[in-house]
Amino acid sequence: MRAIVSSARRLAALVAVRGAALLIEGCATTRSAHFGQLPDSVSLVTLVVSEDHEVVARECRGVEAAGQIMGGQLSWPMPMPGGEQVRAVKVVRYTDSLPSQMAFEIDVHELCHTVAVLQGIADPCHVGNGGFLLTGTPQGSGLSQK
Repeated sequence: MRAIVSSARRLAALVAVRGAALLIEGCATTRSAHFGQLPDSVSLVTLVVSEDHEVVARECRGVEAAGQIMGGQLSWPMPMPGGEQVRAVKVVRYTDSLPSQMAFEIDVHELCHTVAVLQGIADPCHVGNGGFLLTGTPQGSGLSQK
């Protein structure tokens, strides 16, 4: 009888642990970052990558799509000193697997350079980071700019 009770307890513990693991695996996560400091504390680029369809839909409010929205791009004009205008950009996308924190930081950093160069503005993408990765890298790992 003790063997049956002991086996039942082990089985119950295993089911509980596996259930908790499934619950953790089932949690959708999101990465979001802002890059390229503009006047008035606005960022040139915002990147949102999520495993949660509801987050993508909420962040893409106002973007037209047929069916379930899997991503989108929003932009808006920002006045700059001297009367110049630039467009701040937000890119949102769904993913089945989030990139690492380091890969995500590189993505948003390079996206910032792309948006700046396409608008012909002074590149603000190294403001606050000096061109160095801030997460998950050995000290001194840098990002270059041409």
